[in-house]
Amino acid sequence: MKRYKGFLFDADNTLFDYDRAETEALTATLGEALPGVPREKALASYHQINDGFWRRFEQGAVTLEELKTGRFQALLESLGRDGDAAAVSSRYLAELSQRAYFLPHAREVIEHLSRTFPLALVTNGISVVQRGRMARSGIQDRFRALLISEELGFAKPDPRFFQAAVEAIAVPPGELLCVGDNPASDIDGARSAGIDACWYAPRRQPWPGPRQPPSMVISDLREILDLAS
Repeated sequence: MKRYKGFLFDADNTLFDYDRAETEALTATLGEALPGVPREKALASYHQINDGFWRRFEQGAVTLEELKTGRFQALLESLGRDGDAAAVSSRYLAELSQRAYFLPHAREVIEHLSRTFPLALVTNGISVVQRGRMARSGIQDRFRALLISEELGFAKPDPRFFQAAVEAIAVPPGELLCVGDNPASDIDGARSAGIDACWYAPRRQPWPGPRQPPSMVISDLREILDLAS
């Protein structure tokens, strides 16, 4: 079994329960921005719109600034409401930045690996949110580098993102393992940059593509420790 000399970890839905944090932040934000709109309807509309904006962002079709406000402007319009989309966005980002919930075994795995190996967090995200959540998590100092798409100016799966991670962690691509839940941005992106990838699929869901699944697929983050012993 191959042994690695450094590890890259995605943040959302790999180390952190982003779904819980997002739902709480949206509930707090949209309850005020969309009075009278049923919670489930508001959340469902947001998720559909937000997913589309993030896909276009990763394709380079919209900027992050356009995404931040545009998704809430589109949400207001889709529900026939007026409002200040920029203010709604600011409230949501502030709420989200305060919520850092670990997924099972994430903290212990990071604590264990960081004693021996250089680690980097690699995330497509908004700086104020990701840095706020990392500061609250208590594991920020366990990472040699925090790479955030807003700060880099490009996002996974762009090869430049992974090259920046290689340089920040000072480990050759062939000796790194990238662990993430997103088949396109984490897994395909890492492999395109010459970095081995491990897909985290906690529900044992089938591989959706692109290309063939990686050789390493895990449902429990502790399985990573077998590659570091």
